[in-house]
Amino acid sequence: MLIGRKLGKYEITDMLGQGGMATVYRGYQEEMERFVAVKVLPPHPGLEASFVERFKLEARVVARLQHPHILPVYDYGTEDDILYFVMAYVEGGSLSDLIKQGPLTLRQTEKILREVASALDYAHRQGYMHRDIKPANILMDNEGHALLADFGIARLVEQGSGLTGTGVVGTPAYMAPEQAKGLEVDQRADIYALGVVVYEMLTGQQPYHADTAMLLLLKHINDPVPSLLGFKDVPAKLNEVVERVLAKEPEDRYQSAVAFAQDFSAAVASIEKASDVKLSPAGNVVTRVLPGTPAAPTRSPAPTQAAQPTEVQTMIVQHPATNPIVLIGALGLVALVIVIVAGLFFTNLNNNAPAPTATITAPVFTAVPSFGRLNFLTTTSLGDTVSLSVQGLSAAGSGRVYAVWLVNNDSGATMLLGRLNLDPLGSGTLTFSDTQRRMLAANFNTVIITAESEIGGQPAGEILYSGHVPPAVSQAITEIFVASDNGLRPGSAGGMSDYQVTAITNSGLLTGALAEGSIAEQHTGLAAHATTLGGVRVHAEHTINILRGTRDDLDGNGRGENPGRGVGVYAFLDWIEEQLDSAVNAPGVSLYVQSQVELVRVCLDNARGWADEVIALETAFLAAADFESITPQLAESTATAGRMMRGQDLNGNGQIEPFEGECGLEQINEYAVLLGSLDIVAGAPASGGPDSGE
Repeated sequence: MLIGRKLGKYEITDMLGQGGMATVYRGYQEEMERFVAVKVLPPHPGLEASFVERFKLEARVVARLQHPHILPVYDYGTEDDILYFVMAYVEGGSLSDLIKQGPLTLRQTEKILREVASALDYAHRQGYMHRDIKPANILMDNEGHALLADFGIARLVEQGSGLTGTGVVGTPAYMAPEQAKGLEVDQRADIYALGVVVYEMLTGQQPYHADTAMLLLLKHINDPVPSLLGFKDVPAKLNEVVERVLAKEPEDRYQSAVAFAQDFSAAVASIEKASDVKLSPAGNVVTRVLPGTPAAPTRSPAPTQAAQPTEVQTMIVQHPATNPIVLIGALGLVALVIVIVAGLFFTNLNNNAPAPTATITAPVFTAVPSFGRLNFLTTTSLGDTVSLSVQGLSAAGSGRVYAVWLVNNDSGATMLLGRLNLDPLGSGTLTFSDTQRRMLAANFNTVIITAESEIGGQPAGEILYSGHVPPAVSQAITEIFVASDNGLRPGSAGGMSDYQVTAITNSGLLTGALAEGSIAEQHTGLAAHATTLGGVRVHAEHTINILRGTRDDLDGNGRGENPGRGVGVYAFLDWIEEQLDSAVNAPGVSLYVQSQVELVRVCLDNARGWADEVIALETAFLAAADFESITPQLAESTATAGRMMRGQDLNGNGQIEPFEGECGLEQINEYAVLLGSLDIVAGAPASGGPDSGE
């Protein structure tokens, strides 16, 4: 028991839960005045250095998974043979707790699925599997948003278990058939597990039940997918979606979590009042016999809503190394040896061979060793600063020093950032701010690190390290921040604040969105301060037309008016989205840039949602029969327009983050500028850089 003890800078205050693979404590970080969750792996005296290094490597990888629906990892450490992760503390409980209260509505299930699927899809695109998707690993914050937790834990246990053969880690109730067989798995095993979770959300119970873990695994391998058609009012399309995601063969399933979520949403959209619908038994459950499986009864006792999911802890399942599972379905003959090890792992760390890594098949990214990253930041003006951090660099050579340069591959322009000094381990940092206050990411798309005998005005030495972004990324940054054919023109800034007048000379897409949004917010305020219903209607028409970029006569006075620029917030958001699509799909785009795109998309979606809410409120004002009936909603429309512009600190942590319901238009500056970030790799730029041979 660690209560009362400190692990690093975290004071352990109480225990939150204990499972087969780790114990979770609540900790307090005094310097940040915040509570955190500390996940402690079981202590094991004499942990070998090789496993500790694997733990640190895994922790660093997990910490890089930055997504609104992945539980953030703040820190990690080792102390007295104890390994621990430090994560955000979430008070809302888990999805498992929510399911225990009964089946979720279709809309609830859809919302949680879309959030978890987006997180899982993001991780898969980074080439990273979860391996233990289950309701207990999906946390719910106080606003009802889902956070996927425990990335990396299952993989660490698998590596540190000391098992030989085809040992795998997972929870039997959620294991894909190929995972249960001990075969090589990819991201489709995670998608299967997510399908089991969705089945459980819809029905309140898991699809398969058995007295032992071994029999449960066999049901996942052999038994047909339980049909939802035994429940009332279930459209065939929804049942087809669930059958597909739980298909026995990986190639028959959805190939991405997002594709699963999209088809689920499409099926739910066909159901009237899906927000109120919970599945209920219709007296029987029809099971479908799949080709090649033993015959199964077509009727079975109906499930009851009171049925609760079986809590099964994560386990290590070991299959013999020389004898894979052989199943002869109709005869029921199983040549099988499975050893279930629950909670007792890390028993033999003398086997230093790394665990086999699952192959991600779609999409496939080639892992290129990274030596650090150059990020674009803001000091005085947007994107005027770079921060370079590197590690593991070799020495520049006798009599030579490292110099860092930014390069524009199109124009050939080069700018010296300075000399890079390294410590004995090859690590170093360098920060540079542009005196001209330019947005550097829009002016330069390559960084080179050269070994120079003497640093001059231009690079002369050999390029030993570099980083580069594809042209589509540079173009997206330029279009969003600097200049676009779809941007507002200089000189059209009447009626805007001083900030907008200054910003509009850039004519970038974000500037246009901020300009139109600012005017719309002003008119929600004018409507809120109106003293008559007629005055409210005038400004309601103005607000709606500004947001939409239209000139519709909505108040019935015979003329449609738009005091804005006539483009609309929605149009600018769509154009920004198009640029993000071009950037994220560009050949050679880095995984880090892809993750930043996801953060910007969250802010765009938030802004759209708040704009929708404003239009709904203002439309109600236009239809109101008297002034008094709408008075309480007038201030809410102005507040919602403010959230569209500036976001809100929904979780009360003092920051406006790229989460659903938090960031707005102004936060796009902070996250979109990081699209130009450059991963540092060995050698000269592969395309278009100085001395690249192109």
